[in-house]
Amino acid sequence: MSGMRSLSELLFAILIALFPVPAQPAEAFSDTGTEPRNVRYCDLANDPFAYNHEVVRVTAFVTHGFEDFQLAEPNCVHHPPHFSIWVTFGGKAESNTVYCCPGESGPEARSEPLIVEGVEIPLISDTVFQRFSDLLRKQRDTTVRVTVVGRFFSGQNQTIGGSTFLRGFGHMGCCSLFVIQRVEWFDPHTRSAVDYTSEAGWYEKEGCKSGSLRYLRHISISYLDETEEAIAEQRLVDSGVQRWALNDPQQVALESLKPFYKGQIPVLHSVRKTPARQVFRWRNGAKSVVIVVTRPYWLSFYANASAVAWVSTTIKEADCN
Repeated sequence: MSGMRSLSELLFAILIALFPVPAQPAEAFSDTGTEPRNVRYCDLANDPFAYNHEVVRVTAFVTHGFEDFQLAEPNCVHHPPHFSIWVTFGGKAESNTVYCCPGESGPEARSEPLIVEGVEIPLISDTVFQRFSDLLRKQRDTTVRVTVVGRFFSGQNQTIGGSTFLRGFGHMGCCSLFVIQRVEWFDPHTRSAVDYTSEAGWYEKEGCKSGSLRYLRHISISYLDETEEAIAEQRLVDSGVQRWALNDPQQVALESLKPFYKGQIPVLHSVRKTPARQVFRWRNGAKSVVIVVTRPYWLSFYANASAVAWVSTTIKEADCN
């Protein structure tokens, strides 16, 4: 029997050497080492105080850019108004996000681990996290599908102009907070025919006085109410009703103008063209109208197949007098 036990122990040792179990530091998840709760973005949005200070696992989109580092889920149709989640990293890692105030604009590490509302929050800085943070650093404005573990802070209700907001964290205290403790997975940016940006054409130049600028349409993943329009258009494409939106971005642009310029026939001029974004301009008398049409990356997760519809994500008008 002792010989058999020794042989079993030897085989077990060989298996461990060949297939080591990766270390999972419990302290990176919670103070007690318990498994994080699996939640949806909608769960956090619909009952934020129920998850305050909890360590949770969520799959959603992260947007990152100027004055923007947020968690978003465009299919969360029942989320309450004025709810948004700011994101930062635990441990000593800076997120390289410019916002007020003071922001995290430098690549250098914090001198001390992050503490929020008396809770010190660690970070597993493994190869997945390094690749993820490198992606955010290289792409000035981007959207990424992720599965992350972190601690959620609801913030506090504040009434501004008759509306109630959950605030306390992020740009101008805009939001609730999600502190990333581990990036378990993220979707790498390997496709050329989708638009990964989160700004959705916001910064495309209108060519006239910026002081006279007004936005007529802006469908961005950061504005969840408006993303329902794009999802609805994708469903029309998937059902076969609007298949032309797969290969005719100019027609998509023209159709999107009709609610704002009834009875007019715009003449569009192409300003910029890539496989994932096309920009058109229309000189309407003394006004310049810019239409940005994209294949949004995030929309591919709500398409029946890999084909993503062209969507008019931004329409803006400026006075040229």
